Amino acid sequence: MNFTIIIAILAILGYIIPRLVKFGKPTPSKPKGEWHYRVRFAKLNKELYENAAEEERMELLYYFVQKIRKSDDYGITSLQEMPEPLKTFYFIDCLEKEVNNGGFLQFFTNSTGRYTKGTIESLDKIGASFNKSLLLSAVKILEKHNVSPESLRNLLDNHELHEILPIGELFQNEALVNDMYELDKQFYKSEEYLWKLSLTYFDENSHDLWPKLEVQYGN
Repeated sequence: MNFTIIIAILAILGYIIPRLVKFGKPTPSKPKGEWHYRVRFAKLNKELYENAAEEERMELLYYFVQKIRKSDDYGITSLQEMPEPLKTFYFIDCLEKEVNNGGFLQFFTNSTGRYTKGTIESLDKIGASFNKSLLLSAVKILEKHNVSPESLRNLLDNHELHEILPIGELFQNEALVNDMYELDKQFYKSEEYLWKLSLTYFDENSHDLWPKLEVQYGN
């Protein structure tokens, strides 16, 4: 065989073989952030909770309920089966984060809006009467502008969780936005601290919870 041909064949093999190896190699997954790891390895039990400071307790609850919700990709089953004190904490936490991030209109137009009824009930449970009145007023504002939580829920059911709905016309309605903004300002100025009321409610209603968590979640 001509020496030149042999060199050419070796050159071609030298080019192809590494690419064949690389082709069969699994694509490395993108590294997860701290939030994902804290959710994945979240634990909640009586000993951890009682030995934690106030801020640490909030984190224990937050990451554990997120772990529960992620277990079925934020489906309805994980929410329905969540113990009541944790579910109440979850609803209040969602409301507080959404309104602080983008106002009541964001709460309604993000996936959290599908839980408006449960959120109102949770505000009642923890004794947040002022914030309950704000949320009820926000519902009335929607209705005044011919939008209801039910109609938004129908849209939400056709979209992924945490996906902002394509309803720009709501944000273009200057009167609606201004009405909501007045409620937002009251929410931001309120000294009825939802996180503290939520934590107190959990403390007062978690006595029978710990054995259930062990059985239900193997925690």
